[in-house]
Amino acid sequence: MSMTPEEIIKDINQLVSLPEVVVRANQLLDSPTADAEEIGEVISHDPALSAQLLKLVNSAFYHLPTKVETVSRAITVVGLNELRSLIFAATATETFQDLSPESIDMNAFWQRSVYCGLIAKKLSMVLLGGSGETMFLTGLLHDVGRLILYSQLPEQAQQIVSEAEKGQSSLTAIEEKVLGFSSAQLGSALLESWELPQRLWKPVRFQASPENAGDFQGEATLLKVALQITNCVEPELKSGQPVQLASLSKIEIHGLEIPREQLELLISDASVECFDVLAIVNPNAGMIF
Repeated sequence: MSMTPEEIIKDINQLVSLPEVVVRANQLLDSPTADAEEIGEVISHDPALSAQLLKLVNSAFYHLPTKVETVSRAITVVGLNELRSLIFAATATETFQDLSPESIDMNAFWQRSVYCGLIAKKLSMVLLGGSGETMFLTGLLHDVGRLILYSQLPEQAQQIVSEAEKGQSSLTAIEEKVLGFSSAQLGSALLESWELPQRLWKPVRFQASPENAGDFQGEATLLKVALQITNCVEPELKSGQPVQLASLSKIEIHGLEIPREQLELLISDASVECFDVLAIVNPNAGMIF
């Protein structure tokens, strides 16, 4: 009997449960009465998370002129609205370490995910305004459904890979044919179960069909574009040949277009920053560049 994404998520809830400090911080970030001091105190109770958060804030991800040495200062610098993204980024690989399928190179998986997150962030800053950290987390976690799929349904996952390598259909189309749903739906169901904002998990769910994302069509379109760019630099996981950047159509969202020269600079910057961020979110990985 086939299972729904929600049923699969329920079955693996213990494997991908969030650390208690992250759960508590997430709750406080949604509270209208919580302040930076209270949230900082919760995070400070976890030395490892505090250290990773400070590393991220002081990395090329932010380009800060002076070093940030305390969690409270980090919160002041990044703001409460973006703190959630950094907390989840800092705990991403640890959260999913028990789901590491043998058929996936996890170092390459996180390299691709970090790169996609950085591209999504930079596109968001240029085309949607703001600091872009929410789109960074959306890009970072866009493919976690595939980890769940390969871990929990390995036979179906292998069938999907075999068909995808023929290059006749997209991964998403093959997943929907074999499973009745996509790995993007599976991943978004997990993020929704973590009570993350819709602006984060809806673009993940509709990354292949942004027109169905409702109020978050702009974010979903941006994620789709970020994935197209990522496929040029970090090819799609076991799905055929990389796309050439020159073959992409113009990058345009909400009537705003990124000139090719600016896009190439953006891609170059993301490649440099990927070193720093990957070393923080996946510190045990060997160098794979």
